[in-house]
Amino acid sequence: MKKHLSLLGVILTAFIFTISSCKKAFEDKPLELFTIDYIFDEKDPTGAQAYWWVGNIYGKIPTGYNRMLGSSSWAFNSSPRTNTSLVPLECFSDDAVPSGDGNEGWNVIRGGYSPVVPFDDNWGNSYSAIRAANIYLNNYQRVPWADSSRKIWLTNEARALRAYFYYELIRRYGGVPLVGDKVYEPNDPELLNLKRNSFEECVNYIVSELDIAKDSLRSDVPLSGRTTDADFGRMRKSIVMAIKAKVLLLAASPLFNPSSTPDKLYTGYATYSAERWKAAADAAKAVMDLGIYDLEPNRYTLVLQRANKEHIFFRMSDPRNDNGYAYYMSPPGYKPANRNSEGRVSPTQEFVDAFPMKNGKAITDPSSGYNPLNPYAGRDPRLEQTVFYNGAKWLQRPIETFEGGKDKPNDATLAPVQTQTGYYAKKFCANDSSSANYTTTFVRDGGFIPPWSIIRYADILLIYAEAKNEYSGPDASVNAAVEKIRQRAGLSPYALPLGLSKDQMRDVVRNERRVELAFEEQRFWDIRRWKIAKSVYGTTLHGVTITKNASGTFNYSPKNVTTPYFTDAMYLLPIAIKETQVNQGLEQNPGY
Repeated sequence: MKKHLSLLGVILTAFIFTISSCKKAFEDKPLELFTIDYIFDEKDPTGAQAYWWVGNIYGKIPTGYNRMLGSSSWAFNSSPRTNTSLVPLECFSDDAVPSGDGNEGWNVIRGGYSPVVPFDDNWGNSYSAIRAANIYLNNYQRVPWADSSRKIWLTNEARALRAYFYYELIRRYGGVPLVGDKVYEPNDPELLNLKRNSFEECVNYIVSELDIAKDSLRSDVPLSGRTTDADFGRMRKSIVMAIKAKVLLLAASPLFNPSSTPDKLYTGYATYSAERWKAAADAAKAVMDLGIYDLEPNRYTLVLQRANKEHIFFRMSDPRNDNGYAYYMSPPGYKPANRNSEGRVSPTQEFVDAFPMKNGKAITDPSSGYNPLNPYAGRDPRLEQTVFYNGAKWLQRPIETFEGGKDKPNDATLAPVQTQTGYYAKKFCANDSSSANYTTTFVRDGGFIPPWSIIRYADILLIYAEAKNEYSGPDASVNAAVEKIRQRAGLSPYALPLGLSKDQMRDVVRNERRVELAFEEQRFWDIRRWKIAKSVYGTTLHGVTITKNASGTFNYSPKNVTTPYFTDAMYLLPIAIKETQVNQGLEQNPGY
């Protein structure tokens, strides 16, 4: 029976056994039926347990930050406190690698992933959430809702969440089985013979469900009321519209538009259509036209304030609720309160080089003013906000990643984990250059738990710019969307050069996504949907060896760090073998 449940997951087991003790004679009923009776209580006009049921589905949204385990379990919602090998998803892109030599993530970097040892496996988690949504949609009318608005809101939240979890599936695997509203019993023969729907069918279904739900949700809350809104973070019209923009961007992207295996319709569209880019641009523009969101003038606001005008969609219960994250990421030479910092992540030289100069010019531009003898001077301010580099000020002293420095002592007794690249990751740490200790970030304002941002307004601007440029080339609106982000970043001048071609604008937008949305789980997916991972990730990644001269100056020498294993098959993730063995109708992705 457990194997039969593999596809759709086990729902709320702990909760079932907890609440079963609250009723008498539960032995007389099948446990799931008893639980349904409890959740969708025909005598409770408040629908309190039904409300809780939908809330629990939100908890299945994958968390972020350091969520990737160096093992086959690849936990989705693990706290970084529970495993010292946890690293961000970006450690499996061209932006970073794990600092620890013994981190099991190196097995993936060097050997890839397979159906036997899958990577970022969200199959069971997503179908568990989809099944929970279907249980709600099949049973919510049992409740004698005193508040008809709540009945409507929750129903459409469940629909929107179900659509979102299908998006989590298709960006990993391509087309997947669409189960509609059906709740399968464990012994249902149909469950063991579900076929994969085409990618197009999945996209159409997701978009349709989002469109149905968007106008029947709670109203969006103005910024002034977000910290006191008990339902802040739950699905609203603007969130659903933003998810739609992400879905349509994925559908328009080169990985799927068109598929490289057009005979297998679950891997994408058989033929290319520019109209898919237009649909994505229109969806992003619709979010922009709401006038609800904007860029925060200070990017550190995104770290310090849960409720801000830039966050759109986020997971409300991420475990990073104190200054622990700063200990995980900061260079190991820092020991505030006598606690060793861990420096878990080493950004690559390729990532550092992606940041332009403050004048907006790439460091490869001879007129940019870049000085390889002083490589971090005059750079895009986002570099200092994202990367710990040699000489940058942190906790009242300069960072020392030169050979023998405090943050790279080459002595395991002083620092068991040290940078692989000459850098450490700083994103999501507060601006503590002049502080004596790490600042607590995302304090529980108003009693809420700190979030993991999934979509923010900068992403929407860049979705619009990318999709509009791909559809019809650069124009004033594309420039304006990108320049708004560059202006907030502190580039001067922030305006783009005149007369950029479509290809040049593509490069600009892609680089802006890389530096602006760094460590927000965008790059891993972007290089796959753009179908460039083999050329930018499946090649040698670099770092820098820094030596200090007697004069106090430094020499910077490039070094090879690793050449990750990447094949064409790996643009899509493999479906775990436990799923294809149970369901003989489930076809594996090509190349696995």
